[in-house]
Amino acid sequence: METALISVIVPVYNVAQYLEKSIASIQKQTYQNLEIILVDDGSTDDSGVIADRFSLVDNRIKVYHRNNEGQSQARNYGQSRAKGKYLIFIDSDDYIHPEMIQSLYEQLIQEDADVSSCGVMNVYANDERPQSANQNDYFVCDSKVFLKEYLIGEKIPGSICNKLIKTDIARQLSFPKGLIYEDAYYHFDLIKLAKKYVVNTKPYYYYFHRGASSTTKSFSEKDLTCIDVYQLFYDYVISCYPELKTEAFFRLSHAYFVVFDKMLLDHQYKQFEAFSKIHCFLKGHAFAIFRNPIFRKGRRISALALFINISLYRFLLLKNIEKSKKLH
Repeated sequence: METALISVIVPVYNVAQYLEKSIASIQKQTYQNLEIILVDDGSTDDSGVIADRFSLVDNRIKVYHRNNEGQSQARNYGQSRAKGKYLIFIDSDDYIHPEMIQSLYEQLIQEDADVSSCGVMNVYANDERPQSANQNDYFVCDSKVFLKEYLIGEKIPGSICNKLIKTDIARQLSFPKGLIYEDAYYHFDLIKLAKKYVVNTKPYYYYFHRGASSTTKSFSEKDLTCIDVYQLFYDYVISCYPELKTEAFFRLSHAYFVVFDKMLLDHQYKQFEAFSKIHCFLKGHAFAIFRNPIFRKGRRISALALFINISLYRFLLLKNIEKSKKLH
């Protein structure tokens, strides 16, 4: 099989502790026809030095040093420099299975797809857990099915980093500057452009959870972006694919829970301007959430607890977080 050039784009910012492992995992790919683009986003540690050192011994590696503008702009810049027929993004504190890129490429070519996706392994300090319960699913689908599975978030995780994309399509997309949940925005536009997808749930992408998880970090106004982007998905589904309303409602409600739970970590949670609106949404939709089959049993029960009493809900939330900390 003739092998096309694939661009691997890695935004780099203050990850000296993890960068060598990440780059090495890319270098060791069984698929070797790679262009490895490292975009140093104004790192203040040794990340830039480490990137330069790797480029001296591997001519596939290109390093670009830039002023700090955030991960989205670093990815956008790397995408603009990509010369490969296909491209993939890798986060610099994560690493990948040696066969990941070859697997993604071969299934994309075999199925003549626009996007090729694999599974994700969630890596914690003391544990590894695959995103999908079934690691042997393989299917080809159109935008509608891809959107459905993306909204559910099991077979198609929300990260953009487990997907190989035709560069001609990727060049029409960009990550939003200054926003978190940029992967969701990118997917929102990708789904409108790409027509054919191939999905393999084998967990080839290793997503490293460092420090506090997103669910245990304190609330920031930026977190409201999570609700904003999945409101876009919900509105799009109602307009174009109303039969996916159950999945869209699940994802939007999940976003509300993510933000709400972060607020409740603060003893003064009622001080937040958006608190009342979010509380009203979740309480007002508690029974719809309870009846939604995609939510896990624990979350559905917690929705009823919130409907009864917010103090009860907060007690259960904090107890669950403590239990999770002990496991990881």
